Amino acid sequence: MKTFKLTLGLAAAFALTVSGCGLLGDEPAKVLAESPRETLLKAVPDENTEAYAFDVKGAVQPMSGMLDAPKKTTQFKITHSEDGITLSMSALLIEDRSWMRVALTGAPGYPALPKKWMPIDPKKIKDPDDVPTGYTDELDPGYADLIIRSSEEVRVTSPDHYAGTTDLTASTEAEIVEDATLTALGEKAKAVPFEAVVGPEGHLSILLVRIPAAGKSKAVNYRVTYAGYGRTTTPTAPADTAKPTEAVYDLLNS
Repeated sequence: MKTFKLTLGLAAAFALTVSGCGLLGDEPAKVLAESPRETLLKAVPDENTEAYAFDVKGAVQPMSGMLDAPKKTTQFKITHSEDGITLSMSALLIEDRSWMRVALTGAPGYPALPKKWMPIDPKKIKDPDDVPTGYTDELDPGYADLIIRSSEEVRVTSPDHYAGTTDLTASTEAEIVEDATLTALGEKAKAVPFEAVVGPEGHLSILLVRIPAAGKSKAVNYRVTYAGYGRTTTPTAPADTAKPTEAVYDLLNS
């Protein structure tokens, strides 16, 4: 089960200046214009970004939810279906605490699961990388920063709209495609086209990676949508909860 982590990388952008000397005489220092790639990197949510909603589609593990880094809070939902069985998990992470709701369909005879939020005991979770037990500095659940940092030939196509190519082999942490698909893409994986839109307030709104068909995999669009900056409600600790059953922990640790 995929969870999202803090995207690693270098600082977003830097300014280059030319000091006044020689033929420039006493002219003031000049600042080089910001590149389209740098503009996109600055638009990606960071630790100071107010609460926003996110939706990630087309990845190995699609998800949706909200994130408020200043308040160390995130809530998300993921759904996984296999062999006629569907497992849905909603998680609420606030600082060092976590609550979950779990639903299982298509598995007759499996013990009934509580429908309310359940406080999770971290001591009963085998691998916190698979099942988060608290907020761990998530900033960018769609890995937009990583995708843009792995990009080339970024250009402006119209006001606030950008396009370029990205190297999927340099962003495997995002789990955009299965390993088999990455292998089948071969050299094409190093220059996959993407598009991006920056909203009027300077925040990243849409990131779309167009992954071509390869091997047994059909063409698919990896789409990250970030919206409602500063207007998204940040949830608080649920008041009405249920104690997790052993069946719940069995599912989370499976």
